Amino acid sequence: MEATVPLSDKHPTGGAKQRLVRFARLAPAAVLASAAMLLTNGSLPAAAQVRVPADVTAPTVTTLPGRADDERLALDTLDEVVRGDFAAVSARFDETLRHQASPEALAQAWKDYQVQYGPYRSHGDPRQVTSVHGSVVNVPLHMEKGTGEFRVTFNEGGHLIGLYFLRTGIPVP
Repeated sequence: MEATVPLSDKHPTGGAKQRLVRFARLAPAAVLASAAMLLTNGSLPAAAQVRVPADVTAPTVTTLPGRADDERLALDTLDEVVRGDFAAVSARFDETLRHQASPEALAQAWKDYQVQYGPYRSHGDPRQVTSVHGSVVNVPLHMEKGTGEFRVTFNEGGHLIGLYFLRTGIPVP
């Protein structure tokens, strides 16, 4: 499964345009696009809100266990992002994600994130949770203009299958 994340970008004429950047196959595109809409303006348009009939039951899902060193790997990956070593970050991607997100696309996404939140200042302690998609690690970010969140998802082999720069509070799918 693959998803695209819309990131706002300044148009040369001064207006805003939307640019799609492919990042991960972590969640269905509708969920990820909704999270990205929240990232850019803090609200969801009515068209993006989904109502589920009361008689629909949730399927049984199995979560994948986290690995002991995923928090350390998440911090190592964040350090590489902050240093601008996007080739090292992309070397951590699984094969599918490596073909979807180039080091250049990752560098541009980080640059766009810093335009919105300001330059990176520091980070908090990582928090690992398990998901049906893999081991998810959230790292709070302290940026010049406020707080955000760095999120990575690892598969059972320790490769990155998702990497996100988010506003604080986006739930783990």
